[in-house]
Amino acid sequence: MHRFQREPCAVSGGSAALAVLHIGRRAFTIRECIKGRACSPRLKPALETHMTMYRSIGRVFGGMSVAASLALSAVAFAQGEIAPPAAGQGAPGEMPQFEIPKVADISGDFTDAMKTPEAVKAAEEALKKTAKSYADAKSYADTFTIIVDMMGQKQEQAMSVSRDTAGTRIDMGPNSITSVNGKVYIANADEPTKFVAYPLAGSFLATLEKELGGFNLPLPRWVLEPGEAKDVAAELAGSLMPGAKIVGFDSVGGRVLLTGEGASVAVFSIDPTTNLLSGAKLNMAPPGAPEGFLIPLTILMTPVVSDALAKPVAFDETGKTAVKSPDELAGDAPDSPQDESIKVGAIAPTFTLTDLDGKEVKLADLAGKAVVIDFWAEWCGPCKRGLPHVSEFAKWAKESGKPIAVYGISSFEQKKGDERVKSVAAYWTKNAFVMGCLIDMDDAVIKSYGFNGIPATVVIGPDGVVAAVHQGIDGANPAKIIDELKAECEKALAPKAG
Repeated sequence: MHRFQREPCAVSGGSAALAVLHIGRRAFTIRECIKGRACSPRLKPALETHMTMYRSIGRVFGGMSVAASLALSAVAFAQGEIAPPAAGQGAPGEMPQFEIPKVADISGDFTDAMKTPEAVKAAEEALKKTAKSYADAKSYADTFTIIVDMMGQKQEQAMSVSRDTAGTRIDMGPNSITSVNGKVYIANADEPTKFVAYPLAGSFLATLEKELGGFNLPLPRWVLEPGEAKDVAAELAGSLMPGAKIVGFDSVGGRVLLTGEGASVAVFSIDPTTNLLSGAKLNMAPPGAPEGFLIPLTILMTPVVSDALAKPVAFDETGKTAVKSPDELAGDAPDSPQDESIKVGAIAPTFTLTDLDGKEVKLADLAGKAVVIDFWAEWCGPCKRGLPHVSEFAKWAKESGKPIAVYGISSFEQKKGDERVKSVAAYWTKNAFVMGCLIDMDDAVIKSYGFNGIPATVVIGPDGVVAAVHQGIDGANPAKIIDELKAECEKALAPKAG
């Protein structure tokens, strides 16, 4: 079985190398990742900062094609999980100058009349009907064809979704994720005697996000978890474009225009007969990318609603062996990188770091307090979405009078030395975050905690033992970490029985 592991390819600005595919022990890249130069020592920090969730899924979805990996890479870029450098950067002989590719204007035919407040309101109402149509379906099946067409490279990958009263199933090539009977199963047809099973924790997506470090799929939420629409823009496009906002509606063509962070734009189409989605076009702007750099993505949809699926959602464990992780399912060693992060119950690695005022902060000096540390970087979109909520928690902690210390830790930054300190300080001051910020200049601390991706938040008890670990953010509700940290700190501070 060919397996791939997705790595960020942080070459000069507009690079077509959005993903590096490792097949066996050989690395293949789109457009040779600018003639094989993506893995130079200068790019090592970027390679180390990719999100663990893509490693996990990459190993399981070994049959996934270039298009699928590009689609996941597009999502990662859009969510800020990869730090794209500025256009034209690169030492002589290492990175060539690169012209930013042009993409089609997908919103040009939306007139001013389609962008009025009334049009936006009509779009919201239309999407609420769409959400209800998904929720009302007794059974639902759809094939999503993801197309990435960039720099002369066009690739396609199909994934199918099936849902009935028993549960939900996603298929991509030989791979499947099934939610049924109170569990979420990951399986691969090339390894028919193995499976991974996680207890269902609230919902299908919430379980995957929890167990796979912030895992998300580039699909509207209603497709996988039907229900009453609350924030239609986020539920429709939030997994693809952070900060999604409806800005227009073509009522005749059934098209909804959305914008997101940066210059991201998307157009979703609604079938007037079924009220279900029929497709989408997106131009996604990665945070921190050169101006004008957009990733084009097309998603085709073929929804079918019926009274019953031809093949009901089910999973049979008979004759199969449960393994602990996606790596084991794919035949890799269980001590692979995604398993290296610090675990609850471990002794927190000690550290001494300097804050923005030049003062040393030692973890050892915080003994007797609950300590919350949040690893982040300026280029990281999810980090910047999560920090305000960590700050809100820090405000609560300060006002509560409880012995709780909260720090952000700047990690995996591309800037070094005084430039890094000044840049981080300016960002911290601009956002008026309540907690202090420490600089992990050589990334030794985050590495000692075993994280390969950010954001990552750790709660350390007054005895120096790790009480909780959070990796990634909840894209649909990043604010929920506030209550989670409150509960975790209060539990850590509670007197131990006996």
